[in-house]
Amino acid sequence: GTQIKPVIVSKDKALIVDDSKALEEIEIIENTIPMKLAFIYPSKLVSKYAKSSMNTVLGYFDYKKIKYEIKVFDTLNEDVLNIENAFLSAKEQGYENIIALFTPNTMQVIHSIDTSDLRVYLPLASKRNIEFINENFIYGAISYEDQIKKLLEYSSSNNIMFYQSSFLGNKLKTLYETISPDVKLIKEIKKKKNDFKDIVKDNRLKNSTLFLNTPIVKTSILLSQLRSYDIQPKVILSTQINYNPKILTLTQVKDRSNFVLANSIDKVDDSLRDTISTFGADIQYNWVDYSTLVGINYLYDENESSLIQTHVLDNEVIYETRLLITTAYGFLEIK
Repeated sequence: GTQIKPVIVSKDKALIVDDSKALEEIEIIENTIPMKLAFIYPSKLVSKYAKSSMNTVLGYFDYKKIKYEIKVFDTLNEDVLNIENAFLSAKEQGYENIIALFTPNTMQVIHSIDTSDLRVYLPLASKRNIEFINENFIYGAISYEDQIKKLLEYSSSNNIMFYQSSFLGNKLKTLYETISPDVKLIKEIKKKKNDFKDIVKDNRLKNSTLFLNTPIVKTSILLSQLRSYDIQPKVILSTQINYNPKILTLTQVKDRSNFVLANSIDKVDDSLRDTISTFGADIQYNWVDYSTLVGINYLYDENESSLIQTHVLDNEVIYETRLLITTAYGFLEIK
């Protein structure tokens, strides 16, 4: 049987989605025409994104003083029948605007079901990976491919990559191997290991272009140990995966002296950012939250708002990739 757990939120209240399923209601100011929105997601797969993604929507509504009604459909997993029934239920109940927080693995399923008369925003999906585009879909994922291409402008002929095996790590590894013309060495960084002496003490790393497809903690350890063992790549590169202020606290400035990051999150109105932050979301460093913000802004007033610089064109969010270095105080864009 189908397992869908709908939760309705009145247009006078806001919903905070919590992993424990506890719901907290917060008063909002009534104003403007109500907007009906369905939020559909599989909690067993994306619960760590769903809470802050929903909070981004609520913060946006609160800032805009929008009267709204949200209904949350938890499909639990990405079972075909569950997804079909969630979309059908949303449609039957008059929810024409949908935020669907599903992984790229389900895109074929979502594209095969009846979503006519709906506007569907997909924060985690990329248009370029879809064979058949639905004209009523908006694809909101950042492009790691664009980030890697931009970063490789700094590449020398001696390209080396460290990666950690995970869904994202393997995806980045494949993209890197496809885009980079000449990879000399690839090393896997094990999840349960924190001493990388045997990996970093390698003369082949000296004067190399080292690409780190590793999460923030492992990246910090690697940066520290490279300097500790006096192994100096010419430049160390990383994607959005390490655009996080934790990198500033987990490493020393000298560890990051030749570290270049890619970032696709653009600046937004300060007061909007602060409002969303009070709801527990992070549109400054969390790209899923930022993508959700772009999506709800587009669903509400398309590209009319000046609050957000990132726009939608031809059913796709157009992100501008910027390269950054780190300083003692934060991130600095390379002009």
